[in-house]
Amino acid sequence: MYSKKNNEAITRLNLVLRTIKNISQLIIRERDPKRLLQGICDSLIKNRGYFNAWIALSDKPKESVTIAEAGLGDEFLPMVERFKQGKLIHCAQQAIVQAEVVLTIDPVSTCTDCPLSGKYAGREAMTVRLDHDGKVYGLLCASFPANVTANKEELDLFQEVADYVAFALANIELDQANKESKRALDKRVKELNCLYSISSLIEKRSLSLDGILQGIVDLIPPAWRYPEIASAKIVFGDQEFKSVKFQETAWRQDNDIMVSGEPYGALTVCYLEERPEIYEGPFLIEERALIDAIAERLGKVVERKQAARSFLESERRFRDLVESSLIGILIIQDGRIVYNNPEQERLLGPMPEGIDFADSKNIHPEDVEKVKQAYQNLSSGKSKTTDIDFRFYPENQLNHQSEMRWVVCRASLIEYRGKEAMLVNMMDVTRAKELEHLLIVQDKMASLGRIAAGIAHEIRNPLSGINIYINTLGKLYRKGESPEKIKGIFAQLQSASSKIESVIRRVMDFSKPSEPKVVLTDINRPIEEAIKLAAVTLRKTGIAIDSTLAQDLQKCRIDPQMIEAVIFNLITNASDAMKNMNAQRRIRVTAAGDDSRNFVKVSDSGPGVPPHLRDKIFSPFYTTKPDSTGIGLSLCHRIISDHGGSIRVYSSKWGGAEFMIEIPIENG
Repeated sequence: MYSKKNNEAITRLNLVLRTIKNISQLIIRERDPKRLLQGICDSLIKNRGYFNAWIALSDKPKESVTIAEAGLGDEFLPMVERFKQGKLIHCAQQAIVQAEVVLTIDPVSTCTDCPLSGKYAGREAMTVRLDHDGKVYGLLCASFPANVTANKEELDLFQEVADYVAFALANIELDQANKESKRALDKRVKELNCLYSISSLIEKRSLSLDGILQGIVDLIPPAWRYPEIASAKIVFGDQEFKSVKFQETAWRQDNDIMVSGEPYGALTVCYLEERPEIYEGPFLIEERALIDAIAERLGKVVERKQAARSFLESERRFRDLVESSLIGILIIQDGRIVYNNPEQERLLGPMPEGIDFADSKNIHPEDVEKVKQAYQNLSSGKSKTTDIDFRFYPENQLNHQSEMRWVVCRASLIEYRGKEAMLVNMMDVTRAKELEHLLIVQDKMASLGRIAAGIAHEIRNPLSGINIYINTLGKLYRKGESPEKIKGIFAQLQSASSKIESVIRRVMDFSKPSEPKVVLTDINRPIEEAIKLAAVTLRKTGIAIDSTLAQDLQKCRIDPQMIEAVIFNLITNASDAMKNMNAQRRIRVTAAGDDSRNFVKVSDSGPGVPPHLRDKIFSPFYTTKPDSTGIGLSLCHRIISDHGGSIRVYSSKWGGAEFMIEIPIENG
């Protein structure tokens, strides 16, 4: 059987092997030197394989450029300063000049110049240089328990880690060299692009063909970077164009200028004679690229008329598409309509091109200002595009207004015939609006039915009691009972009548709630008041409540009493939902905010609200509790809506309900 010491050694070797595996994976995927070194240091101390580790890279033995560490933190800063000053500690000086691992048995006594020696009590350290193919990249150092004898296997494994790191650094260095080569190549490509810019002269319509050719030969010499061109000449037909300082040399190249497969002339370039060795190889490719670019552009000059004819045909096809479009299109310029397609004429009726669109009398009175404002914003350049919907009455053929129409309109600034104009697209959405109106009416009728059912349910019980009491009162009267019994019946009648009056009053309060008396205040104040109000009752029922209210919230315009009532109602509802639960019962209230809104959450650990009921719980008289009127959440929704905000319900982190309230910072 292995001794305890052997078992510890095997365990440490396994940790080192695992570290080597992790480092190998890190080397494969990481190409950034800093992240690689930090990852290696972190891996070396993982699972307490080593107490700490550091790596220092240098271009020269005394010039540290990159440092990474793990397990040391701020205690490593003095060591960093030493490296910056070019001072190496004793173990580093030994490691930098020898290939083997330097083992330090007692760092406290032997490394008196090391800023970390005081931290190495009871520990040993290994230091090794990082070298690959004869190049030293830096140092790797790690510490481990003093009671573990660094045997040859562990030293070899540590050396293997150093070899892996050095190999990775060499690969990264090679990658960086390749990237530098690629950057140099990209630079060369940019220089070639500079050559092609010469041919842009051909696109200048204001220049004659002679001006284009003369401009090309003048620009060729300064455009080239390598090899140097002294001068250039173009022979085109019986004409000849030379650069400003034309110079015939022994080193020259003549190239035909081909257009549509036919020779139109020749380009001659003359090179500096003192560098004949550069006029072969890559140069020929560069020169041919230049000639091809110029030939292509000259061909476009010849074909320009054909392109113009194609453009006219394209414009005609585009007009056909516009004329057949199902979207109304018109163009407004200088405040007047200069074009409208058939669909636009169908929408607005027959309109002369000279009509002043901004003064149209057919727009619905309620939408006139909206349309004028949008038109003004575009005309003044305040906005480039605007989307609006509005109503108008189109003119029929007898110049009488027909049925009102709804349109969705997008207007954008464009250039039309060399001047700024406004492009307007209109789509008839009258039918969609009618269907939307029908859906709203249906929804209101459904809500009215639910309200009526709720009122009937609330009134039915006390009304039945009134009927019973009236029948009983008749019997007592016929029997000649005592006034005391009759007085008791009247009291019951009054109580039932009061219940009916209470229901009617609640309905009236819901349908006509008082206007919020808003003041600029910290929303935390009504939240805290609501929590205080509910805290006593919650403690009696064993429900824990806590709050997290951000203290830097912006003030918003609210009615504090109404907001307090909403929060208190939500807390009360959460308490009621958990009253029959045996599990831990808790409520949390949080408040946060951003630049535009404040957010309040009331969360509980109750049964929650099923997703299919979340759209119903804010409806009047909808309730799942037998003793509830179903008005509380409806009233909360109305109050938050009157504040310009919103209230929604989600699932809390405990599986219960979470009500989210949003209140705008500026809502009027």
